[in-house]
Amino acid sequence: MNRRTFLKLSAFTGAAVGASQMTGALDTPAASPLSKATQNTDDEKWIATSCLICPARCAIRLRVVNGKAIKVTGNPSSRVSEGKICPRAHIGLQVLYDPDRIAFPLKRTTKEKGKGIDPKWVPMTWDQAFEEVTRYLRPLREKAQPHRLLLFSGLNTVSGEDAISRFAAAFGTPNLISGDGLDCEAEKSGHWMADGHYSNRAYDLDHTRYILAFGADILESGRPLTRFLRKWGKLRREEPNRTKVVVINPRYSVTAAKSDEWIPIQPGTDAALALGVAHVIISEKLYDQNFIHHWTEGFDSYKNWVLSQYSPKVVSEITGIPSEAIQRTAREFSQTRPAIALGGMGSINWPEGSTISHAIFCLNALVGSVDVPGGVIYQVHPKYRDMADGVQDEIARRGKIQPCLDFRGTDRFPAAKVVTNQIPESILEDVPYTVEMAIGFNSNFNMSAPGTQRWDEALKKLPYFVQISPFVSEMAQYADLVLPSTTFLEEWGYDHSPSESGYAEARIKQPVVSPRGHSRSTIDILFEWARRLGGGVAQSFADIGGDSKGFVQFRTAALMPWEEFLREGVWSGPQYEYKKYNHLFNTPSRKFEFTSGNLKSLLSKMKKKTGDLDCLPHYKESQFLGEREKYPLLLLPYQPLMHMENGSQNYPWAQEIFLPMQGMGWDNLAEINSETANALKLREGEEVWVESPFQRMKVKLKCSEGVHPEVVAVSIGQGHSAYGRWQKGMGVNPNEILGVDYDPVSGQSSFFNTRVRVYKA
Repeated sequence: MNRRTFLKLSAFTGAAVGASQMTGALDTPAASPLSKATQNTDDEKWIATSCLICPARCAIRLRVVNGKAIKVTGNPSSRVSEGKICPRAHIGLQVLYDPDRIAFPLKRTTKEKGKGIDPKWVPMTWDQAFEEVTRYLRPLREKAQPHRLLLFSGLNTVSGEDAISRFAAAFGTPNLISGDGLDCEAEKSGHWMADGHYSNRAYDLDHTRYILAFGADILESGRPLTRFLRKWGKLRREEPNRTKVVVINPRYSVTAAKSDEWIPIQPGTDAALALGVAHVIISEKLYDQNFIHHWTEGFDSYKNWVLSQYSPKVVSEITGIPSEAIQRTAREFSQTRPAIALGGMGSINWPEGSTISHAIFCLNALVGSVDVPGGVIYQVHPKYRDMADGVQDEIARRGKIQPCLDFRGTDRFPAAKVVTNQIPESILEDVPYTVEMAIGFNSNFNMSAPGTQRWDEALKKLPYFVQISPFVSEMAQYADLVLPSTTFLEEWGYDHSPSESGYAEARIKQPVVSPRGHSRSTIDILFEWARRLGGGVAQSFADIGGDSKGFVQFRTAALMPWEEFLREGVWSGPQYEYKKYNHLFNTPSRKFEFTSGNLKSLLSKMKKKTGDLDCLPHYKESQFLGEREKYPLLLLPYQPLMHMENGSQNYPWAQEIFLPMQGMGWDNLAEINSETANALKLREGEEVWVESPFQRMKVKLKCSEGVHPEVVAVSIGQGHSAYGRWQKGMGVNPNEILGVDYDPVSGQSSFFNTRVRVYKA
């Protein structure tokens, strides 16, 4: 170990110890959790629960000594994570002991709202807070206008999501808005176009031999991250024949650095590359003829279209990738089976994202990697105990049929399930109607959405806004009332594998320590609101457990005995069944479709004219926001590994190693190609302005050969104006200068088509 490495490790250790001491001050002024916990180890236990740093919700175990949680490990009972955890999971201790958490319900005492304006919070009792919220909720039902209630849902437990959905249905609002429209809706839509399932796909990483990753940062933002990390080690180090990984990305990411080959692509041209790969596979007859013949529809149209339009030479001119590299990659992919092609946010969250997703996904069908060992597999979910249908009285029924504020399922977004970033316009323009009240459940969309200022203005306009969160986030700064919710280590809940896992697995979430301050779980808050509202809302929450613990026990009773579930923490389903082709595809042909019958049928119902091209995978040049002459570069926001998806970055352990490729933390950078910097006469380390047609931000410059010459890469996760002392005022948030655009099919927000220019500050 050299001196520099030793000093860096010493600094990280010092920061970690210092953080543990500071967090302890909230519980007992004199001692940290670690020091107090280790004074007497007579009371030591391991408690099974699940993580909630990201949507993977991995099974974990906590070591608790004298009432203090002091260590996080994986749960060996989990088949998904195989007893491992990712680096994020350790941060759960700092989430729990964050000194900037809210201890009491807080009421705003100033009418003025805006970034940097002091809300002048005053504490309330829970009874006062419940009474105030009920006083605003009840008139909406009395006036038969429940649809004027808007609900924001951020990262919550599966049980929390189930309870929130039940409350929305019983109350009568169609306006439950999740953050999925900022994340993965175009990916889901592209899959639905091919196989009829509107969800993410899982991949059988235990058996695959070749991975072609389009814009997928597997080792940074892949889901479930722990599983990807564990399987990466197996595929790359534990097999006699190492799985080959090829990463297609304009940025040299951690995943690219660890792969066999990095192919820097012209941003926004991934669909063309997928079709160019398909051209080689089809023209050289390298596709799986048996699967194509028996289990696909529309192959001839797809074949003719691809062969006529997407030769390697043509695709090379579009993507900037040599035609020889396209041919070699296509041959390797088709001849090294089983192989998988997977698309990530970097390739799909563009305008036309659904079509890009469809084009990439079709490569798996070409090589027969659908529902086979080493290929694409389909998520199996636990069968929780059924709840009786919630009571929807006449008020709720009328409210639920009102148009949604996000225009999902309309001509604007025909296949959309949620269009998160449409909400600010709907609030500001009062379309299709006025919002009278909003409630946020651990959401922070004015930090994570493109065009964040629109959210600020919309939140200002809300007549009454309640935020439920452990922290005063950027969104909570606009709230009239903030209710302190428990963190995931203090509450009851159940979780299961996200759609990217494949295996059926349920996890218990149980308190490992007593709730801090006067925080309450989201589920308990909803039960109390239901009781106070009465009528159909109260009836919908009757006989399902009575509180969060009872609700979890009620729902999981069908899986395994309660005491065993508490002890083991995990329920596992049967072994995965492959080749379920007779009942797998939910398409008009009941086969995998290269020409999407689902999309054609949907557009036909909406009386939209369609041509063959609309339902076939195709490349269409993106409509960029900003003129190329004035804004010659593209802004590429990316998610680093230590970005905490619960919305907060107020954790020293995560901040210290925030950007491992750059060897730095506590900040972020504008990363551009060294030749681009030389042409602009800019030097590494100096402050620059990154300016879009909408806003600009000042940030330090990083020069690298690992960025496409036409790209400015900036990590997300920094640039907070609220939340806590270890994140506020650090770095920049690239979402603030993005323009607003969408994939028209799914309503997915576009993150990568905003042009910028860079100049010295």
